[in-house]
Amino acid sequence: MATRAPTPASPPVEGGWGYAIRRVWRNGSHDLFGSTTDRHQADRALARDHRFWRSGPVRPAAVYVVATPACAVITHPVDGCRNSSCPDSSQRGEVR
Repeated sequence: MATRAPTPASPPVEGGWGYAIRRVWRNGSHDLFGSTTDRHQADRALARDHRFWRSGPVRPAAVYVVATPACAVITHPVDGCRNSSCPDSSQRGEVR
């Protein structure tokens, strides 16, 4: 099994909605991390994640910013989640 980078600790976001990074793996599982209320900060975290995985032998199938309530990130499983109800859209309230 390939080694993955540690998922950075996410500071809590006060008051509800914000943004996080969703990393999707080829086996169908995903990670959700990096909760922030600032879209620009989320985009910077996304760019860092892309740079990290770019040269590695194992890469995520997709990495993108999602709109999410802070509680969804804080309570999200750390590794290997396959729950289809997890945040998966860049727009608040949008369902994919």
